[in-house]
Amino acid sequence: MTGRHRSRRPLPLVVGVAASVVAGLLLLVGLAAVAGSSSATTTGGQPSAPSVPSLDPTHPTPVYAYFYQWFNPSSWDRAKRDYPLVGRYSSDDTAVLREQVRQARAAGIDGFLTSWKSTVPLNRRLDRLVAVAKEQKLDLGVVYEALTFERDPLPVETVEHDMVYLVERWGTGISSRYYGKPVIIWTGTERYSTADVLRVRQALGHRAILLAAAKTVDGYHRLADIVDGEAYYWSSSDPTSPATLAKMTAMSEAVHAHGGLWFAPAAPGFDGTTLGGTRVIARDDGRTLVASLDNAFRSSPDAVAVISWNEWSENTYIEPGEEYGDRELVTLTDYLAARSSAPPPATTEPDSSAGDIGSGWSGARAALLLLLLAGGTTVWLARRSRSRGDGPSGSGAHSAVPERVDASV
Repeated sequence: MTGRHRSRRPLPLVVGVAASVVAGLLLLVGLAAVAGSSSATTTGGQPSAPSVPSLDPTHPTPVYAYFYQWFNPSSWDRAKRDYPLVGRYSSDDTAVLREQVRQARAAGIDGFLTSWKSTVPLNRRLDRLVAVAKEQKLDLGVVYEALTFERDPLPVETVEHDMVYLVERWGTGISSRYYGKPVIIWTGTERYSTADVLRVRQALGHRAILLAAAKTVDGYHRLADIVDGEAYYWSSSDPTSPATLAKMTAMSEAVHAHGGLWFAPAAPGFDGTTLGGTRVIARDDGRTLVASLDNAFRSSPDAVAVISWNEWSENTYIEPGEEYGDRELVTLTDYLAARSSAPPPATTEPDSSAGDIGSGWSGARAALLLLLLAGGTTVWLARRSRSRGDGPSGSGAHSAVPERVDASV
């Protein structure tokens, strides 16, 4: 009886310590979960901005193409060196429009950003585009052309009138499925004062996503508290220059620091010689477009905006033409298909969206470590109590705590 009584004496102490460790375990796991959940709501230590809708992070980045509806039969007689395979069309031709939208959707393009200001022909053509886009589930945004052909700014009263008219007449038809509102890109914002931009913003209210088209980080910062983001129209960039990606990254960081949307540009090449310029960026058999798309996606965009579907004077078009055939369109199709099928890139950085904190610590890891500590502590206490005489020495009686640790601990 004496031996049996002595072999059980350390049990209350061991159980008490083990219970304390388990309680600490549960507390720390709970704290780890709370910390993880709280870290998921921040980016770079700053609260996530609620000013504009954000995309579902599981959805691929939308890809748009700038689209122009200014073509008449006479348009093809000026500043052109190539012509579309579909023919020298009028933008009033609904059959051509339907084929353009079909080709774009087949290539993986999610939407058009169509050039517009309120004129009788452009209003009529926007009606047709809205109808065809609805048929083929093409998203639409509007690029408001606030500069005249001579590059002079329209009166701010005209800009205000046109944008309000746009959302009142076509608001439902051009409401983005990604952002829940019409997306309007205001070209030439550098030619307007902050008071002018604020006036238009207040007239629009929250009925539209209004993006600037600034050309520099400072130009965007001037309007950052008024607009909802930035869509930089950089058609003549050289994607092989390190300065190009550096500038796009700086623009992206500035926009995201203000909680805005960043539409990153990508172009297949550029040739402004037909317009009297000298700058030429060769297409390089589609490699220029690939490098430009790489830069765009590396700049952490909320959308990528390809320049362009059909700008035939600056020669940035990807619409199939007589000189290059459908090369750039096939290049874009293959690029987007490869991107959508590729697994997420491997990274050594923790995923902040999953609630992991910077050191890689998590509730599961805390649980495993503390379970090991609990088991080790329990065994150590049992052995220590036996070595101090709490159990029979050399009697062959079994200790209350087994010598062998359970391998599952």
